[in-house]
Amino acid sequence: MNLLLFYLLSAIIVISAILVVTIRSVFHSALFLVLAFFTVAGIYLMLHAEFLAAVQVLIYVGAVTILMLFAIMLTYQIQSKSIRQVNEQAAPAALISAVFLALAVFAMTRTFGGVDKPVHNPGGWAASIAASDLPSQNRQWAWTANIEDKDGKNYLAGGNLLVVQQKQARYNRSGAIPELASPAGYLLSSRSDFSNKTHMFSTDETINLCIWSDSLDYSAITDATWKLTNVADTSRHVTLRLVNSNPEQIGRLLMSQFALPFEAVSVLLLAALIGAIVISRKDV
Repeated sequence: MNLLLFYLLSAIIVISAILVVTIRSVFHSALFLVLAFFTVAGIYLMLHAEFLAAVQVLIYVGAVTILMLFAIMLTYQIQSKSIRQVNEQAAPAALISAVFLALAVFAMTRTFGGVDKPVHNPGGWAASIAASDLPSQNRQWAWTANIEDKDGKNYLAGGNLLVVQQKQARYNRSGAIPELASPAGYLLSSRSDFSNKTHMFSTDETINLCIWSDSLDYSAITDATWKLTNVADTSRHVTLRLVNSNPEQIGRLLMSQFALPFEAVSVLLLAALIGAIVISRKDV
């Protein structure tokens, strides 16, 4: 069923792309481009890349193509008979398309041709908490993370972390984490991209945890939690849900740390829309 759906979506993409460059109406060409973008989003959904699918629709369909449609509709006499509607460079276009097709097939064959289909998709489970949300006189915390599937197979990770004042953290910070002998592991980091590793955090930082296991299938997970317990006072504890969904994690970041840049992008798109109207308006 999935293979049939893939071929169906692929056929729609190819046909839509051909119509984009061959149809005479510029407006209809833009509409077929929208269809192609929507179908590509469907391919992303089949690959469980929900965030890429959402970006495909929001950016390419909701922003780029809509701006093109506004420019087309507001351009004076764009469908005039005096304006050439068909590109006469058919031979060079066909040659360039063939070269790009050959390069794409070569790249995909070299990249995925000898790769066996994995039995499991391990993925990665992540959660984060602000260090300031762990208040206590003793700022040493013990943590455990657990991911378990429907068959009862699980992976446990644990350790300690220390929350200190900012100056002390910068002075005493150590990024060393011992290597794990098992095929599974975890990372504690103050950066959401996990570009550094540490067990010591200052009070103005965010604690990010990522845990993974090659022996667990993400689609069969029934429980994934991260529990932090204060060493001196075990009654103080925090339990967080570990998530494997990229859209959920990115959505949390967009609505918290990156809310201002996210809104700035919308203002930028509005400015581009106004610019397209001004450029394409009929001179009086």
